[in-house]
Amino acid sequence: MSSRLPENVDPRRLANQGTAYSGTVDLSQLDRLCEALKETSGTAQFSVEFYRDNRKRARIKGQVKATLVLECQRCLGSLIYPVDAELDLAVIRVPEEADTLPESCDPVWVEEDSLRLLDLVEDELILAIPHVPRHEEDACDVSWKSPDEEVQAEQENDLSGKPNPFAVLAGFKSEK
Repeated sequence: MSSRLPENVDPRRLANQGTAYSGTVDLSQLDRLCEALKETSGTAQFSVEFYRDNRKRARIKGQVKATLVLECQRCLGSLIYPVDAELDLAVIRVPEEADTLPESCDPVWVEEDSLRLLDLVEDELILAIPHVPRHEEDACDVSWKSPDEEVQAEQENDLSGKPNPFAVLAGFKSEK
């Protein structure tokens, strides 16, 4: 297994040779990923292995591990999100080849025999990020109330003593 990482590789040639790479990369070097992070410090560890499967397809198996710092969308605080992603990819030349792949592997489209390995690592980290990152409800510093609880709290806090002009509407709601 080599730790010297080339910038671009020919995945089909590496699959013929059975080549493997492993290493670490600073998260700050992964520009697309940095856009989704609250903090860009830290590293990602990765290992990838190129091989041919029983149908002679070029395949890539590997693993990517990192600890990402995301912004919780509930409290806007820092959310520590560990990633341990498994790669199982098949190299394809045209999109139609993806239809013939087993469900257990994902396609990676390589037209001109050149693939940037760090793009694979970055893609896996981006795919691991949840659509709406957030802490568990009890871990956030924000208290949440249902809409009914908010209306009740507003009514209790109304110090003006004036009747609520919308109180009549509440009566219609309860009649249905």
